[in-house]
Parts: sequence; structure tokens; C-alpha cells
Amino acid sequence: MKKQYVLLNAAAATIALTLIFWTLTGAQSPSDSQPEGATNSPVQDTASFGSDSNPTETPEVFIPTRYLPNDASAASITDDPAVATVYFTPQDENTSNTVLFLYNTSTTTATVSIQTFRLNGTQFINTSLDVPPGELVRISGDSVSTISASWQDVVLVNFTTSSTYAKMTLPAGVKADGFVVWNNGSTYDPLQVAPTLPLRFSSDPTTVFLPAVQEN
Repeated sequence: MKKQYVLLNAAAATIALTLIFWTLTGAQSPSDSQPEGATNSPVQDTASFGSDSNPTETPEVFIPTRYLPNDASAASITDDPAVATVYFTPQDENTSNTVLFLYNTSTTTATVSIQTFRLNGTQFINTSLDVPPGELVRISGDSVSTISASWQDVVLVNFTTSSTYAKMTLPAGVKADGFVVWNNGSTYDPLQVAPTLPLRFSSDPTTVFLPAVQEN
């Protein structure tokens, strides 16, 4: 009987020690066990990239997979004599955004190139995208956040203020339009913000800026 009593006391002591150890270790929250300075939901530090008004890094360009051109189509841009070249001036401050529309009226996929240049004439953006036949592709300088399904595959070309003027090649059958909006932020909702300023396109870069005035 005495031996059983000793065994019971030993078992109780073991259980007590186990509970104390669990309290000190296993009951900690996940964040308590992380290294000092770690967080459960790390947030990317975007301050180093600057802003649209004061960019410090290379421009953001995101083209959905279905609009990515292959090497052959990209190379054919300059080889096609039917390709038209137009110039325009995007505006992309922290409070504004440039939107472009490309509509392909032909029966074949067309590759459009977009280049922008700094005030000193050096190139800032150089990209291209495919426009499928009979489709409308939307391009935005700001990220688009909207419930509108037609904007889900928008192309992001972050012009920023470094893009003093832009050059765009349009194969035969591709029509272009665009405008500037004052959206007062880094995202654009086409259902909430109305177009403010139509873009002027010209085949002659000297007529993009006044005092040269287009006759038509």
C-alpha cells in the first residue's frame, strides 16, 4: 500500500511539472515565438521605389500573359510598312493617371510598341504588347481596382512624371484613343472617376506641343 502511495505521488509530480512546462512554452502565441522584429503579415516596403511624381526606380510594366508578344511579332513591328507612328504626352502624377485604348479591327493579332522619353531625350519605357483580332485592350498608368469585368486584364504601364512624351506604333487596323483622369491616388476605378482630359495624338512629334497647332 505504501509503495502504491509513493507511485501516485510521483505521477502527480510528473503531471504538475508537465503542466508548468506547457504553460511556459506551448501556450505562447505564434507571434511570441517569432524572432524579434518579425510580423505575422509582412508588408513590402515600397517607399524605396518612390512615387509617380518622384520615381526612383525603373518603371512598372505588367502585361497579362495573353497580351505578351512573341519574339517574331515584336521583331516585325519595324518591318511592316503599314505601321503608323503616333506621339502623345502622358500625365501620371500622384494625383493623375493616363488611360489608353487599343482596338484591333483586323483579323490577325497586332503587336503595338510603346516607348517614352525623359526631358533630356533618353528612353524611359520600352515595351510592346499583342492586341488580339477584334479585341479592345486597356492600358493604365495606375493599378486598376474595380468590379467591372471588362477591366480585369488591364495592362499596367506606369508612365510616372519621367515620361515627358511617348511614341506608339500602330499596325494597320489598330485604332487608339486615350485620356487623362485626376484620380487623386495610386489606384484607378473607371466606374468612379470620369475622364478629364482627352489625349492628343499626332504623327509629327513637333505638333504634340503648342504653339504648333494641328489642322485636323
